[in-house]
Amino acid sequence: MTEERKNQKQEGSKVKTFPVSFALGEIKENITITTNSASNTSKEQKRFGDQSKTIKKKDTNTITKPSKDQIINQAFKFHSQGNIKEAAKNYQYFINQGFSDHMVFSNYGAILRDLGNLQDAELYTRKAIKINPNYALAYSNLGNVLKDLGKSQDAELSYRKAIQINPNYADAHYNLGIILKELGNLQDAELSYRKAIQINPNYADAYSNLGNVLKDLDNLQDAELSYRKAIQINPSYADAYSNLGNVLKDLGNLQDAELSYRKAIQINPDYAEAHFNLGNLLKDLGKLQDAELSYRKAIQIKSDYAEAHYNLGIILKDLGNLQDAEFYNRKAIQIKPDYAEAHFNLGIILKDLGNLQDAEFSYRQAIQIKPDYADAYSNLGNVLKDLGKLKDAELSYRKAIQIKPDYAEVYSNLGNVLKDLGNLQDAEFSYRKAIQIKPDYADAYSNLGNILKELSNFTDAINQFKDALKLNNELTSAQTGLMSTQGNICDWSDEETHNKWLKSLGIKGKAINPWGLLSLEDNPLNHLKRSKKFYKEKYVRATQYIKPSPKSLIHIGYFSADFRTHPVMQLIAPLLELHDKYRFKIYLYSFAPKEDEYTERAKKSGCIFRNIKNLNDIEAVELARSDQLDIAVDLMGYTRHNRMPIFSYRVAPIQINYLGYIGSIGSDTIDYIIADKITIPREYEKFYSEKVIRMPNCFICDDHKKEITKESISRKDFNLPDQGFIFTCFNNNYKITKKEFNIWMNLLRKVEGSVLWLYKSNQLSMNNLYKEASKRKIDRDRIIFAEKLPMSKHLARHSLGDLALDTFNCNGGKTTCDALLAGLPLLTKIGQSFTARMSASLLTSLGLPELITYSESEYEDKALYIASNSEEIIRLKSKLNKSKETSPLFNSKLFTQDLENIYLDLVKK
Repeated sequence: MTEERKNQKQEGSKVKTFPVSFALGEIKENITITTNSASNTSKEQKRFGDQSKTIKKKDTNTITKPSKDQIINQAFKFHSQGNIKEAAKNYQYFINQGFSDHMVFSNYGAILRDLGNLQDAELYTRKAIKINPNYALAYSNLGNVLKDLGKSQDAELSYRKAIQINPNYADAHYNLGIILKELGNLQDAELSYRKAIQINPNYADAYSNLGNVLKDLDNLQDAELSYRKAIQINPSYADAYSNLGNVLKDLGNLQDAELSYRKAIQINPDYAEAHFNLGNLLKDLGKLQDAELSYRKAIQIKSDYAEAHYNLGIILKDLGNLQDAEFYNRKAIQIKPDYAEAHFNLGIILKDLGNLQDAEFSYRQAIQIKPDYADAYSNLGNVLKDLGKLKDAELSYRKAIQIKPDYAEVYSNLGNVLKDLGNLQDAEFSYRKAIQIKPDYADAYSNLGNILKELSNFTDAINQFKDALKLNNELTSAQTGLMSTQGNICDWSDEETHNKWLKSLGIKGKAINPWGLLSLEDNPLNHLKRSKKFYKEKYVRATQYIKPSPKSLIHIGYFSADFRTHPVMQLIAPLLELHDKYRFKIYLYSFAPKEDEYTERAKKSGCIFRNIKNLNDIEAVELARSDQLDIAVDLMGYTRHNRMPIFSYRVAPIQINYLGYIGSIGSDTIDYIIADKITIPREYEKFYSEKVIRMPNCFICDDHKKEITKESISRKDFNLPDQGFIFTCFNNNYKITKKEFNIWMNLLRKVEGSVLWLYKSNQLSMNNLYKEASKRKIDRDRIIFAEKLPMSKHLARHSLGDLALDTFNCNGGKTTCDALLAGLPLLTKIGQSFTARMSASLLTSLGLPELITYSESEYEDKALYIASNSEEIIRLKSKLNKSKETSPLFNSKLFTQDLENIYLDLVKK
């Protein structure tokens, strides 16, 4: 009995089972049973069972050998009874005696075939033909032997010779049908089976195999009829019931298909293939536990059943039992080493287990076995991307496309890796190609939206996200992308819908990068849930324990793509320079997309600078481990260009989340987060997977070396009115929500002659904010946008403002530092999330708690009070300028010492 399997399409990381199709009827092997004497030979035949014995006549001592006819009759008797061993002994005895008979040679050849001795089987069958060239049965049996020897075309010729000799030889037509099907000649195979049935209308096996051919020809209805006819002829025909189940399954009649499989099993409880096929059906019905039982039963019956081990592995993966899934996939490969699909799915399981290097090996094994395996190249590309081998990933995706030019999913994945390589135009092309191939491919529209957003083509990006959501209104990447892009341009038209999404986005369903949602809601519990889910789905790796190694200096490693002109680098530059190099050995692991004057500053800081941009994750991990770090500090989190996998593998006994991502990573591979008593009070520790390290003053310190230009500036230089109160907010526009803006417009309405001075992030955000002001009856002239300036001039222009207004969900961080350093008081509303408490921390460190409010109404009232009382703003500015001189916020040396003391305490633990 054979099994026919069809490879099904594998998309991304999805695993498909291989249905075992049709159990073929056995090749018909014929023997001739006849007697050559009319005498009663039963007693003699018993004595002839062992040719080493002789026959004694009753009345004499003469030894008499059995006659030719006696030997033949004895052999035929045993053969007809199924006693192959004794039949073979008698046939061999006959041959050893020098006798010759075409039927004996043919039958003996049939036995030798059953015993696996194909060469001798062919020899004796050909001898039968030589003796009797018109012996159709021998030609048919020779065809069987040749088929087993892999000589399919010679087998076809033998069957045709048998039919030429005997056109009504049903078994020969049947066997010819089998070999023609094997040779791919389905139409002629159908004709052969139909001829066998015409000769023998009760030929159940022929009906069953005809059904197989009809199914392969996609003639499912006729295939069903053929199987049912086989069952009508032979109601105990288990194979036909199993095959009927297969075709009913393909016809979508799943309930009847299940009944057919169960009937096959009822007839033959040890029918492994029927248990296997039932398992496939149960899997399709979502009955995974029942499917598991069916596969296990198939394996119990047939321990070397590679396909059953393979599909059991798939079921166990779907049930979340990855270790057992790995075991059964490996068992399938052990049974069948060239099983490309098992190597492929083992790669998927290993990737899910975080064992990326072994996953890569499995995919490469699948490709070695099956060089045109596009799905394997695609998944290899995925794992290479996760390993940080971006160039290799690109090559793998391109190979998949070469094999399968219409592979839309690979074009989309290629776009992702090109995006990570910074090749945005080619990434855009790849996404558009994916959509061209598959116009209903929602993920590709979403990915295209993201690349257009990065290219600042916000309007087209929004259209792509909306197109994606038309195709799949629950696509989380499109929901996130749309909210983020609309936030970037201050488009609040879909705010109600966004608020509904936020309740479950990234918490239920597919994980998303939580970074983009930090500014959209102040909910630390939701932020934590998103982080945990995102880390678990994307960054689980085979983590290695790193044993601390005592050294004369404590080795600290900072990892960042932002050792360049970036807020993070601008804040930590003094820290890197002031670290005590006699107690600490500082390593900077940079993967910045470009270098500039701040990169040079990092290189000159006295730290060991390592550019790991072109290293893949494994290479970067090995390098960092060779540096024997005591503490590794991640300055990226989930922000753009992050290398979270480095920390997932673990490069130091102590790993810390700091500054770049103002929230929890949601992983037990990050041990600590640096905060302070304001940003994470003790009652909020439950919102962080990390243990909280609290700086004694503030979680950050601004660069004490910043210069403020001494050039004379005036309001006129920046299109500000000569008179009137100036509210400012130089936070990025994406941080502004309708809540703040409503309050700000109320303030402009209540404070006569006042203006709002905002940072111009992009033209669309400026236009939309003008429109929102108009909706609130505020003249657009009262909103003024500030262009980007060099840092020294940017700091200087703060002196023209009267009061900085903070955003709620995501405060200013570096922006708040800039305002305070420049002497501009800032009003904030403290929230719950780290991002919503940053400014409160900074103000506390400056001794300005009166600028911290606790509700929207208090925020508005306080701003109105300050704007309406010139003496209050003078007092606040005076207090701020005095505090700056002594505040820890601008004391880089003190901050560095405090942080080093924390590092020392951690290492001691």
